[in-house]
Amino acid sequence: MLLCFVAVSFFSVAAQKSVVKLPVDSTYVFGSDYFIYALPQTAFQIDVVVMQNREVKGIYADYASKLLGLNNIVTQNRTTYTLKSVTVTPVTLPDEDYVYAVELSSAQKKNHFLNKLYENQIVAVKDAEYPTHDFSTQPIPDFFRYYSDLAYMEQENSYVETQIVDGVVRQVPASRVQKVTKTSEQKAQEAADMIDKIRKDRYALLAGEQEVAYQPEAFNKMIEELNELEKNYIGLFAGFTISDEVHYQVVVISGQANITPAFSFTSNDGFSADGGATADTYYLTVSPQYSIEPVSVFASKQKSGKKYTEPNGYRIRRPVPCDVNLNHGHDVVYSMGLCPVYQFGKIETLPAGNDDFDVTKFAVIY
Repeated sequence: MLLCFVAVSFFSVAAQKSVVKLPVDSTYVFGSDYFIYALPQTAFQIDVVVMQNREVKGIYADYASKLLGLNNIVTQNRTTYTLKSVTVTPVTLPDEDYVYAVELSSAQKKNHFLNKLYENQIVAVKDAEYPTHDFSTQPIPDFFRYYSDLAYMEQENSYVETQIVDGVVRQVPASRVQKVTKTSEQKAQEAADMIDKIRKDRYALLAGEQEVAYQPEAFNKMIEELNELEKNYIGLFAGFTISDEVHYQVVVISGQANITPAFSFTSNDGFSADGGATADTYYLTVSPQYSIEPVSVFASKQKSGKKYTEPNGYRIRRPVPCDVNLNHGHDVVYSMGLCPVYQFGKIETLPAGNDDFDVTKFAVIY
């Protein structure tokens, strides 16, 4: 069912026949022409951007200090999270605790009220499931995914071979080459030697030892490729970090408690929509700037009068300006300033037969 917030001002609502709060009992019978509306409530859409940082240990990390003198390296594979940004946006939703059916009067039927109502719908919030999140991950660079080094090397073994030639015994020096498996340290040493060669080649290029007048574009390209190659080989020792940007979205509706858990976040576990009451929880605080209690007390006294008659017109609720903040502990993470919030306003019942009142300015139409 499409939920829409209607704010039209070019027509006036004629006197309604009856306004009934839903649900009704099974004996109630509606007329053939009616519409249903709900009082609006203000929700807050919270968009959270989290950086997921994946630290990957280098395959030669155990030899980083010995061969390259590197100590500040990634020593184990792990994932950490940082909170990049938070934004809060107010949205209008129907309050399903206050839904009413309105039977059209004869004047409304004559003026084609329903046609005008539905032709001028303005969508407030699309249907969505919350929480939602958008995640796109960066792959491990191809250099590290597909890096391979020969697992064997050729080793020459010298020995003395005994030969008998024409009945004479001779000791003849000989050698043979065989393939042996490299140790991890030998592989690491070859990678370290490659780093040393890259640095020497770069220095030779910068010093102009080739005595070649390279074009600036070609020269810069060669330097960039050598820098990138050195970075990749150092990553085999120092490890590397891949940072992914993850977007989350939750919708929070503040109740009368004013303080509502929104979500939780930690550097080890990241984002969670389950905003339990812990030190890691972020809270939405909504503080009304004035109290409707005096109005409620006055209305209560008015109802106690002997001649009081309960009106049966449109129910409306006007918003109350509230100071809205997203807090983590005592820190304000995001401040919206003053924002109109419907659910903190008093529900009023207007007299029936109010021809000049436009309820569409106060209603979410079903």
